[in-house]
Amino acid sequence: MPEISNQTLVIAIQAVAAEIRALREAVTSGEAEPEEHQLLEDRMQAAEELERAYDLAARTVLNLPPYDELVGD
Repeated sequence: MPEISNQTLVIAIQAVAAEIRALREAVTSGEAEPEEHQLLEDRMQAAEELERAYDLAARTVLNLPPYDELVGD
């Protein structure tokens, strides 16, 4: 896996979480375009991969905020 900084990982997690929230809102409201359903699925998979990478980083980096805090849960 390519190495990225912890800061970049945090920003990517926050950005994907924001996209997921927006896409979920569009789907829930019925305003989503058909391709947005696929985008939501793709972003959710990306979020899972980012969470796994974050969990690995958190084993060795002490000052990372909790994952749930990053995604707004």
